[in-house]
Amino acid sequence: MTRLTHPRSVAPVVAVLLVLGLAACTGGEGARSGTTKPAASTAATADPPSSEPVPEPVPDATTIPATCETVLTPDAYTKLEADGLEPRAATLFDPIPLEVEEAGGLVCSWGKPNTDLVLDVAQIAVGDDEQEWLAQLESSGYTHDDDPVPGGWRGQPDAANGTSPVVVLESGTLTYLSSPVFAEFLLAAS
Repeated sequence: MTRLTHPRSVAPVVAVLLVLGLAACTGGEGARSGTTKPAASTAATADPPSSEPVPEPVPDATTIPATCETVLTPDAYTKLEADGLEPRAATLFDPIPLEVEEAGGLVCSWGKPNTDLVLDVAQIAVGDDEQEWLAQLESSGYTHDDDPVPGGWRGQPDAANGTSPVVVLESGTLTYLSSPVFAEFLLAAS
């Protein structure tokens, strides 16, 4: 048979536990005086600071400094605005910008609403993969002719509008432009 504890003998024990619990919640004497004990630090086990400079991380081959707002010269953005072309989501068909996009490169597109006027630009740092990109250009029907700019490769004309896209390979950077008119507005790769 189990004997029940009498409520009068439990009350003092509960009161003591309650007081101890509340004291722990308020932080005790240190919290009231405005000082607290510092938490244990793992800094003592970490390596001491070094006076040697930390080397910069090596950028990924696909890393390029350009953005959709800086890949072209300021005159190009003025021309885009004057022609009524606005930033939009890219709709890519050519294999070169599709490869650039798949490899993590920059892809930008501007279009005039309710028309088929579009400029697509895709850019990637080719690094040590330049020969692979050259092979891709050739297998995609591009020919090297330095037209309309040095380093230019002309693609097959678009069946709908007859415009030949241009790829510029310069300074370790490959840039696709769906309109050769904008090749002259391409900022030099840094």
